[in-house]
Amino acid sequence: MYCDACGTPFNADAQYCRSCGKHLKPAPAAASRAGAPTGGPRMAVPVSGAGDGRVGRNINILAGLWVVAGLLRLLAFGGLLMFRRMFFQSGWDWMGSGGWPFSNAIGLRPFLIGGLLSGGVILAVLAAAYLVLAWGLLERQPWARILGIVLGFLTLLRIPFGTALGIYTLWVLLPEGSGREYDAMAGVRAR
Repeated sequence: MYCDACGTPFNADAQYCRSCGKHLKPAPAAASRAGAPTGGPRMAVPVSGAGDGRVGRNINILAGLWVVAGLLRLLAFGGLLMFRRMFFQSGWDWMGSGGWPFSNAIGLRPFLIGGLLSGGVILAVLAAAYLVLAWGLLERQPWARILGIVLGFLTLLRIPFGTALGIYTLWVLLPEGSGREYDAMAGVRAR
């Protein structure tokens, strides 16, 4: 059996296509009553009820955007590590012979090195979270919707691109109908 939207094969008990997210429903029974063979391929027919289809239409785009955001965070992390190594561990006195005024007296150098290290750790953790979220969305993991909502709210503070990604994420994943649709896609049974 193949999805009629993207051609990806699926099992007989699948409700959604794992590739494109389209809701799968067996072909109408009228064809089998008219004398057609019953063992033919199952057709994917869009249905409503679980949601308005917002998640199914946007989940792959959303996951791709989170992959890009995660890779950009990893690039920033790498750049920060290179900057720290080049200017603070190479022995090159980038601030001149005397450094910044009173930098040795007030302990500015350890503060700068510690700040760069802390910023790098935060960038690495966020990059990992973004990439895990993207993987979870692509694999339709049940926990990915909640992680997406949390990260969507956190990225609202990163103007302008993070804000746009956060708004888009919340628009796709936050509504109650989207929750039901995502749960159906992830194979979670309603309580």
